[in-house]
Amino acid sequence: MTVDEILAQVRELARERLGLSVEVRAESRLIEDLGLDSLRLQALAVEVENHYRICLDPEDEEAILTVSDLVQTIARKLNQK
Repeated sequence: MTVDEILAQVRELARERLGLSVEVRAESRLIEDLGLDSLRLQALAVEVENHYRICLDPEDEEAILTVSDLVQTIARKLNQK
């Protein structure tokens, strides 16, 4: 799976599962640009884990500040499988 494919799927998850109506770009910051609070961040993490069948460690979650960070983390986890 390519980074572009993962980005497209993350956009879709954010739109469908979190109801985001703002544009989700790779450089979008999860809190500042997308307006996610701690509950919605956790919901996004759960959706990503379920969709990709991966586990985000607390260290992973702390390092994810942008959509690009999330996409790169997903790609890394998928390559570890």
